[in-house]
Amino acid sequence: MKNKTKDIAKLLKQPLRRRQLVKGGLAGTTALATSGTIFAPRIVRAADRSITIGSFQDNAMAPFRDYYIKQFAKETGIAVNYNETNYDSWYQNAKNDGLNKTGAYDIYVMDDNWVPEFAAGRIIQSLDRLGLKANPDILPKGLEMGFWPPKSGARMKDFVSTKPELYALVIIDDVEILYYNKDYFPTAPDTWDDIYAVAQKTSPPNMYGWSARGVKGNPIMMTYLPLLNSYDGNFVNDDWSPGFAGPEGVGALSRLFSFIPYMPSGVAAFDTDQETQVLLEGECTALTEYTGLVNRVDDPASSKVVGKIDMATTPKQEKHGPPIGTFICGVAAGSKNPQAAVQFLEWFTSSETQLDFARRYGSAAVTGSALSDAEAVKKHRWLPAIAQSVNNSVQKPRTPDEPKMEDILGTALNEALVEAIAQRSNYDAIARKHLQAAAEQITAYLKQQGGYF
Repeated sequence: MKNKTKDIAKLLKQPLRRRQLVKGGLAGTTALATSGTIFAPRIVRAADRSITIGSFQDNAMAPFRDYYIKQFAKETGIAVNYNETNYDSWYQNAKNDGLNKTGAYDIYVMDDNWVPEFAAGRIIQSLDRLGLKANPDILPKGLEMGFWPPKSGARMKDFVSTKPELYALVIIDDVEILYYNKDYFPTAPDTWDDIYAVAQKTSPPNMYGWSARGVKGNPIMMTYLPLLNSYDGNFVNDDWSPGFAGPEGVGALSRLFSFIPYMPSGVAAFDTDQETQVLLEGECTALTEYTGLVNRVDDPASSKVVGKIDMATTPKQEKHGPPIGTFICGVAAGSKNPQAAVQFLEWFTSSETQLDFARRYGSAAVTGSALSDAEAVKKHRWLPAIAQSVNNSVQKPRTPDEPKMEDILGTALNEALVEAIAQRSNYDAIARKHLQAAAEQITAYLKQQGGYF
């Protein structure tokens, strides 16, 4: 019989990274730690009357940190200690705390791609076994991100027959949406053909028809995935074979290349800041990006197109397929107060709290009722687009090896884009060559890792 303990130990060696977002996280009570060093806040606990939450820094967490933890304490009498640090340090701190059951934290705020490693390695506890009752109002595809093994899609061999359990609960439904300038689209564009028809009428460099992230790795992956998914391709198929090197993936990448005459010339070196700045300057008709951009489009300090940008789900070819990337919480393996941690998670994801989250901040709430609430939508017009995108979303492969797979494919995509920009022709052949090379590399890597085929 295969030794599962050894396989799980291998999973715990895989470093994970969060996708690139519109950045600028606000620091709260923070401490930095080097790899292998546990950050243990010095906190005096009243028995069963306090919990400690740890997180990485991100602007999206500001309402959670600055308002809702205080509101929970006010309503329940349970004190909440909140500590945040940079992304990489927090990942390592949480991992070490859970593995060693140190008990420094009760709740980890996580990137959803930590769930496979943290659940398989028992760094976090099963919320089902702790008795958490998930709010049925939570959008199903957001909730699904917290299950291990995954409820759908490819599964690692050692977990094929394992019943999925909820190990983490979504707190922010971050997802890619379409941002478009209403001066150029009288109605929300639904298809890539709609986007392309408007792009053809633009006059670069005065006005571009599309903007994108082109930097290798994760950035260009976030440009490509809405296209790949919409063409009915897959990052990986259910048997872990790459699903992007066939006609669907080639067609999706060729579609991206078709926008080259209508994109900034330096797009292959664009990350989020450069991609979004073109839109905010009023020099681009549309782009796809995560929800972190919604509050900037109407901020006069950031935007020259206040009130002109609207939002929809990402365009379709065969279907809509926005990538999802939630903020998600797990209860630490060494939590000293797991029941209070569960109480907090149930409270924050309750329909009442999420309605306030949507109305007060326009945040990517996790419940359907909050995202469709008339008062919230009147103040924050992007909420229905977030709901539609979550409902149509496609998750990335649920494995600790996913970031490495992104690196491989994302490097090939960048190389293909550079070549396509230089040639301005032969788009299908360029796409096919680079995608096939990436598929071979990913297959070789997964065979080397073991546990897939």
